Amino acid sequence: MQKSLIPRGLAVVLLLVAAMTVTMVQAGETLDPAQPALPKTLRHISFAGGDGSSCEQAVVIKKAANQFEGVSAEKAWIAWKYPGAKSKGQAVSGGKNKTFESFELQTAAGESKTVCFDITGFFGQW
Repeated sequence: MQKSLIPRGLAVVLLLVAAMTVTMVQAGETLDPAQPALPKTLRHISFAGGDGSSCEQAVVIKKAANQFEGVSAEKAWIAWKYPGAKSKGQAVSGGKNKTFESFELQTAAGESKTVCFDITGFFGQW
């Protein structure tokens, strides 16, 4: 009988990881760490633009059909980027034919952050 080069325990772990990856892909989960995982009903939405650190670097929400989808996408992006953060305030502003929504957050670590989204594509759509 030939001895395996991979320890039995490691082989089991590798098989489990492979099975989980296939299951996630079959379930439609995103494996792209650069985008937040969205619920199935919102997977047509994507994010572009900047990092949201200012309105000049706003996160652009693409393909949201209405206000409900856009706000849900904002919440998903914040939860992905700043897990456990709490919203301390928000404001809508405009300029140069664009509409922005800014959130004042307190991260789980206690830091204050501002996140700005370009909501031009869905603002006012019901």
